[in-house]
Amino acid sequence: MNARLAAVVLAGGFSSRMKQFKPLLPLGADTVTDRVISTFLSAGADVYLVAGYRHEDILAGVKSRDITFIYNPDYEQGMFSSIQAGLRRLKPEHQAFFIQPVDIPLVRPATIKKLMAAAAENPGHIIYPAFGGKRGHPPLIPSALIPAILAWQGGGGLKAVLDTQEKTAREVAVADGSILLDMDTPQDYQKILERFRRYELPTDEERREILYTICRLPAERIKHCLKVAEAAAAIARALNTAGYSVDTEIVHAAAGLHDIAKGQPKHDIAGGEVLRGVGFGKVADIVAVHSDLAGGNTALPLEAKVVYIADKLIRGEKPVSLEERYSLDNRPFEVTPEAAEAIKERLEAAKKVKKELEDILERSLEEIIDGGLTA
Repeated sequence: MNARLAAVVLAGGFSSRMKQFKPLLPLGADTVTDRVISTFLSAGADVYLVAGYRHEDILAGVKSRDITFIYNPDYEQGMFSSIQAGLRRLKPEHQAFFIQPVDIPLVRPATIKKLMAAAAENPGHIIYPAFGGKRGHPPLIPSALIPAILAWQGGGGLKAVLDTQEKTAREVAVADGSILLDMDTPQDYQKILERFRRYELPTDEERREILYTICRLPAERIKHCLKVAEAAAAIARALNTAGYSVDTEIVHAAAGLHDIAKGQPKHDIAGGEVLRGVGFGKVADIVAVHSDLAGGNTALPLEAKVVYIADKLIRGEKPVSLEERYSLDNRPFEVTPEAAEAIKERLEAAKKVKKELEDILERSLEEIIDGGLTA
C-alpha cells in the first residue's frame, strides 16, 4: 500500500487491575510498548505514542526511535480521550490509521501487513482483523472518519462511533489469536509471557483457523493432515524417550499443516510461503521440505525428517508401507520411464530416512505409528 498510514499506540491508562505499570512491563528483551512500536514500524506505519499517567516514565523507558510522542492531559477521562489526542496530531497525508493499546502486545507484523493490503483493496472502509469469527485489534480506520471521532459527544467511545459506520466495515480473517489477547491482570500477563515463549508456533486454535478459514482445505485433506500429525508426534515422542531432543510441538504443528497448499505446483514450498506469510517461520521451514528428500536434502534436523517420513507412511487416514506408497500399480495416469526413475529415487530416499530413525529407535516406525494413532 503506497498511502501513508499511522498507528496510534495507546499507553495512557492507570494499569489499576494489573498492579504494575503495564506500558513498561518486560516482554523478552523489550517492554510491551516497545514491542507494539516495533510491530508497526516494521510494517512501515508512522507511530504516534499517546501517554498520560506516568508519561515521563514512558518517555524515559521506551527506546529512542523516529516516533511522535504525545502527552494527553485528559487521560483520567479514559482511553477515548487518548485516541482523540492522537488523532489531532495526524498529518493530512495519513489516509488511514490503526488504533492499538499497548496491552495487546503480540499482534504479528504479518497481520498488520495483511490489514494494509486489505485497506488498499477497500479504500474508505474500516478494516477489522478477525480470528475465529471475532473482531480484534487493531482496526484500520480511514482518516475521513477523524472529524466524526473528534466531534463525538455520546458515550461508548470509539466503538460507538465505529458502530455508526458498520456499512463500511470489512473483516479480514487472520491466523493470529493474539489480536484477542490483552492483559488487564497479572494472570493475563503470565499468559502473554507463556505465549511469547512459543511465539513462532501456531496454537491449536491458530492451526484450525489456517486449515478451515485461511486455506479452506477440503475435509478429507484436513483429516489426512491430522493423522500425519498424530503419527509424527508419536515418532517424536519415541525419539525423545530414546534420549534425543526433538521439539514435539513443532513436529505436531508442521505435520498438521503440511498439505495446506496441496494441488499447487511445488506444494511443499508453496505451503511454506503461506506459513511464513502469516508469521510462522519455523513451521514453514519444515513444511517447505516435507515432500521430497530425493534431491539431497537428507542433512535436515530430526523434526523435518519426522514430518517427512510420517507423511510417507500415512495415505489418507490409514497407515501404509513405503512400497505401497511408491507403487507404480493402480496410478491414474501412465508412468513414463523418467517418472518411474524419479519415483524410485524417492522411494530410496524415504527408505534411507526410515532406516535412520529405526536404527535409533530399535523398532519399526509402523509399530510406533500404530500405537500412536487414535481411531
